Amino acid sequence: MIDIEKEMAWITFMHDGFNVKWHPVLCTLTGRHLPFDESIMDLCREKFNTKDDWILFGIAPTSQMMIGNSVRSNL
Repeated sequence: MIDIEKEMAWITFMHDGFNVKWHPVLCTLTGRHLPFDESIMDLCREKFNTKDDWILFGIAPTSQMMIGNSVRSNL
């Protein structure tokens, strides 16, 4: 369930419905949905990219995800 009162972090992948299909950004240790803050892009880059496998993605807070708008991208 999406809580529209909280700006949580969402990610969308270029290879999987960019700006249409969204996934919550979860804490690896707890499985909790992470808030959208100034550190979330760095966290996503660490989590999804390696030197040999650069994944194209965008991130957004809940309000922007709901209208299909990634506010920062890794393109």
